[in-house]
Amino acid sequence: MKKIILLTLLVIVIVVTGCEKENSSTSIRSPKKTVHEHCTRAGIMEDGEVSLQYDLYYTGERLNILQSFEQVTSSNENTLDTYEQAYKGIHAHYKGLEYYDADVVRENTSVTSRITINYDKINLKKLLEIEGADDNIVENGIPKVAKWKELAERFGTSCQVIE
Repeated sequence: MKKIILLTLLVIVIVVTGCEKENSSTSIRSPKKTVHEHCTRAGIMEDGEVSLQYDLYYTGERLNILQSFEQVTSSNENTLDTYEQAYKGIHAHYKGLEYYDADVVRENTSVTSRITINYDKINLKKLLEIEGADDNIVENGIPKVAKWKELAERFGTSCQVIE
């Protein structure tokens, strides 16, 4: 009888210990959760309105994807022409760079610039050749969320985590 009780206890200890180790090892190996933050920035213009929005997707300290939405609304054709040409001029520098997707949409009373940068796939070396190393978010080959936020905060950007 004692042998059966000891054997049962031993099996229970092995099963319980095995389960605990399996659970703890899976939690260690599970990937970090991707965080989504929505950011906005105030924009002021005399003859219109500005909407500046950014969505960050990151894991730990690494920025994975940045989506930018910037829209200028105005009834002044000259203002819209100026912004359309400025956005197109900026985007031209990145033409042909894979995983840097940008477009400019002109409508009757607005110009919208949309950019999506997939930092997990983009050639960071080519990106840095275009943007330069100063005031860049890449540190030791890693695009850093904190560096993006630090730079964005200089221009009045604030962010909120999206659950």
